[in-house]
Amino acid sequence: MNSSNKMNNVLLVLLSASVIATIGTIFYHFVDTSYETETAIRATADESKYFEGVYVRDENVLSYSGTGAVSYQVPDGGKIADVIAEVYPDESAIEKEQQIKVLQDKLNVLERISNPGTLEQAQPADLSRQISQYYEKIVQSRNSGDLTELSSAQQQFVESYSTYQIVISKGEVSFAQEISDLTAQIQALQSEQETPVDTVKSDSSAYFVSHVDGLESKLSIENLANITPEQIQEITKNSNDNTTQTSQNSNVVGKTIAQYGWYMLGIIDNKEQKYQVGDSVKIRLMTSSATADATIKELRSTSEDGKFMVVLYSDTLTSDFVQNRTENVEMVLGEYEGIKVPRNAIRFKDVEETVTDEETGEEKKQTVNCRGVYVQDGEKIEFRRLDVVYEGNDYVLSKLNAGDGYLMLYDSIIVEGIDANGN
Repeated sequence: MNSSNKMNNVLLVLLSASVIATIGTIFYHFVDTSYETETAIRATADESKYFEGVYVRDENVLSYSGTGAVSYQVPDGGKIADVIAEVYPDESAIEKEQQIKVLQDKLNVLERISNPGTLEQAQPADLSRQISQYYEKIVQSRNSGDLTELSSAQQQFVESYSTYQIVISKGEVSFAQEISDLTAQIQALQSEQETPVDTVKSDSSAYFVSHVDGLESKLSIENLANITPEQIQEITKNSNDNTTQTSQNSNVVGKTIAQYGWYMLGIIDNKEQKYQVGDSVKIRLMTSSATADATIKELRSTSEDGKFMVVLYSDTLTSDFVQNRTENVEMVLGEYEGIKVPRNAIRFKDVEETVTDEETGEEKKQTVNCRGVYVQDGEKIEFRRLDVVYEGNDYVLSKLNAGDGYLMLYDSIIVEGIDANGN
C-alpha cells in the first residue's frame, strides 16, 4: 500500500509539473512574446526622376509681309489642316468674327438642350450627377491651368444645368426667346462681315504655336550637339523668373512644329548611375499628365559632381507636347509591382538549397545566406525568402508568386518582437 501511494504521489507530481509547464508556455506566448505584425499587401512603385525639361525641335517661324490684322484659325497646339490665319483690314472685323463665334456657340447649346429628343431622354438624377462632375472638372482644370479643358467643362456644366432647369420645370422654363434673340444678333453681325484680304497657310501638316521665344534656331535638332548644360540651366532659370525671350519682328505670326521626332534636355542627379544611355523611359508632363515614350540618347557631364544633362528622344507628338518651351516632367524608368515589405522587418538567414551543376547536371546541397522576413502562422514562426524587384527608401517590393519558401500575399510579416536569429 505504501509503495502504491508513493507511486501515485510521484505521478501526481509529474502531472502537476506538466500542467504548470503547459500553462507557462501558453503564458509566455501570450504575454512575453508579443509580435507586431503587418499584412503583406500588393503595391506598385516607380523608379523616376523629376526635372525641368527643355524642348529641342524642328520649328519653322512663320512671317507675313503684308499689312492688316491677323485672326488665327488654329488654336495653340492645334493641328494645321491648311489655313493658319486670316488677314483682315483692321481689328474691328476680327472682333465681329469673334462675336459671331461666341454667339453661335451659345445658340448651339440652347438649340441642343431645347430639342424634344434630348428632353425625352433626360433624367433629373443623371443631370444632377453630371452637374456635380462638370463642376469638379472646372475646379481641377482651373487648378492645373488647363484652359482648354476648363472651357470644355464650363460649356458642359452650362448645358447640363440648363437642361436640368427645363426638365424639373416640366416645360415652364423655355429658351425660345433667347434662341430668337441670338439668331437675330448673329444675322445682324453677319450682314456686316468683311471678307479676309489674305490668308496665311502652311505647306505641310504640323502643329501650330502662335508665339515665338527667339530660341527656335538655337534649340534646333541641327544644333543639338552644341547645346551645353549651362544653356539649359539658363533657359529654365529664365522660365522660372518669367523672363522669356520674344521675337522683335512684328511680321512674325507664329511657328509650326513638324510631326516627327523631338528632344527634351534637362539636368538630373545620376550619382548611382541608375540611368544609362539606351534606357527606355516614359515622360510624364506634370501640367496635363500626358505621357510619351522616350529613349535616353546621351548623358552629358556637368560641372557638378553626379549631375548630368540627359538628352531624351521621342517620336510621340501631340498637342500637349508643343505648347511650351519648358515643362516640369517626371521621367519614369520602370514601373514595378510586388509585395510591400518594410525594411525594419528584413532579416538574413542561412538556408540550405539544392542546386544543379550546369556542366554535369548533378544536384548538390549548398547553404545560401538569404534575405527574407519572419512571418507568424498561428503559433508557428517561419522564415520566408524575398525576391526583391524594387528598392525604396524604407521598403522593398518582393516578387508576386515567387514560389515555395518565399513571402506570399497576406502573410503576417513580423516587424517587431523578433531578432536576426528568429527569436
